[in-house]
Amino acid sequence: MASTVSMRRLGCTAALVLTSACGALESLLEVDVPSQIPAEQFEVPANAPLIVNSVVGEFECALSRFIVAGGLVGNELRDVQATGGPGTTWDLDRRTIPPVGYHAADGCNGIRFGVYVPLSTTRWLADNILASLQGWSDAQVPTRAELIPRAAAFAGYSTLLLGEAMCSVALDVGPELTRDAMFQRAEERFTQAIAAATAAGNNSLLNLARVGRARARHNQAIRGGTVVSAAKLAEAGADAALVPAGFVFNAAYVFPTERTENRIFGSINRQSLNAVEEVYRNLTWAGVPDPRVVAVDAGRPGADGVNRLWEQRKYTGSNSPIPIARYAEAQLIMAEAAVAAGNPQAATNIINALHQAAGIPAFAGGDAATVQAQIVEERKRELFLEGHHLADLGKYTIPLFPAAGLAFQAAVGGNNKGGTYGTDTCLPLPNVERDNNPNLAVARDR
Repeated sequence: MASTVSMRRLGCTAALVLTSACGALESLLEVDVPSQIPAEQFEVPANAPLIVNSVVGEFECALSRFIVAGGLVGNELRDVQATGGPGTTWDLDRRTIPPVGYHAADGCNGIRFGVYVPLSTTRWLADNILASLQGWSDAQVPTRAELIPRAAAFAGYSTLLLGEAMCSVALDVGPELTRDAMFQRAEERFTQAIAAATAAGNNSLLNLARVGRARARHNQAIRGGTVVSAAKLAEAGADAALVPAGFVFNAAYVFPTERTENRIFGSINRQSLNAVEEVYRNLTWAGVPDPRVVAVDAGRPGADGVNRLWEQRKYTGSNSPIPIARYAEAQLIMAEAAVAAGNPQAATNIINALHQAAGIPAFAGGDAATVQAQIVEERKRELFLEGHHLADLGKYTIPLFPAAGLAFQAAVGGNNKGGTYGTDTCLPLPNVERDNNPNLAVARDR
């Protein structure tokens, strides 16, 4: 009889071959499922390239969902769906997020926006294959030197995004971890990736990991608009300074399935489920339209029949790639490190190089506070719908739009869908994790 396995162990890894979504949460129930492949038969050296490619595919699916969910919680997107209720995307947009529902329990499939399960799945798979690759030999896996930095980099990014999205995280049926603990863990994975990519001579993965480590360190350095670790910010700037001009590492998407499409385009432009929020419409700089944030009135309401549908134009189709890491992100981290080091002019020069590339007028500069405020604005525009704004809300104490306490959507010209806007800016640890993890407190009732 086939050995019984947990969802986290077998259901995830073997199901990748079948391109089905699976959870990364530990199941306490053990069952015999004849259609599943025992993990020990799948996790063998010959399958290492397939497993690493599966990790990348899982991350790409998780990334586009993370960006949509984060945009709804933040100020980038508005939910314009006709139906909702507890645990739906209405809760994300309303910022009253329970530990149940789409973000908490849905895998990387269908039209919904699961966050915890897809990212946890990717993180576990990446860490698991990374450990295996480090134990196998080059004779067993001839491409091992190329696979290790890729696995480490995507382990880093999935860990990083979990830290940015979740209020807390639990890994491998372990204790509850803080966001900072996740950022530290991500930094460790990126350090592994940098070393391995350097040894392999793979500059693309090297720069992917450099940007990732800079981002992980940046998250540790700033909280509530205050630099809490000048050393971490300096380290982030040093990593960012090594990223060459023009660098970009994209996630790839292929339609026609929702699982493999760019869900930003799919949910907004194709299905009219979400719209660009008001504060991101008609953005200009010195009277010139800013081409980095293009939102267009579609001339009709969204799926709810009430909210006006404002479509994004950053991604032009369901097959459009999404940047995971790029030069402009690294430059803005460098600019922030320069301000902290007492050199706002260097930061102004970086901002103006980005303005020149976008074809908009220069920024005049100013004192450290003025330049720092402009860096936050530049991140809002330059990194629009790339998955950064949710974390930036807490890092910089960005005002929430619409303000807490206003009637949900009635305050922005839509119909009153019930309740009032809240203040949640991270996703609570799901009940399913608490219920199945003996090292966690019991699930909250909410």
